[in-house]
Amino acid sequence: MLSFIPHDMMYGPQAALIAECFAPRLRYSGSSLGYHLSSVIAGGPAPLIATALLAATGSGYAVAIYIMICAIVSVSATAFLPDYTNRDISHDGVYYDASQRQPERPLRA
Repeated sequence: MLSFIPHDMMYGPQAALIAECFAPRLRYSGSSLGYHLSSVIAGGPAPLIATALLAATGSGYAVAIYIMICAIVSVSATAFLPDYTNRDISHDGVYYDASQRQPERPLRA
C-alpha cells in the first residue's frame, strides 16, 4: 500500500511533462505514442533482462545495477528536455489569429 505513494508522486507530474513536450496539434497523439512505445521498448523486456541477469550472476546486485542504469538514462533524458516554466504552451506556431490575416488578393488572369 505504501508503494503507491511514490508511484503517484511520479505519475502526476509525468503526464504534464510528457504533454508539454509536444505542440497543441500533436499533443494527444505524440504523448500517447511516446508513452506507450517507451513502455513496450523499455518496460517490456525489463523482466526478461532482470531474470537473465539473476540467472547469469546468481546475485540480486546485477539486477540492482541494471535498474540504476535505467534510472540514470531516465534522469539524464529528462534533464535535456526544454523548460517550459511560466510559458504559454497552448498556442502552436502553425495556428494564428484569424483577425490578423491579410485579405486575399484576387487572382489575375
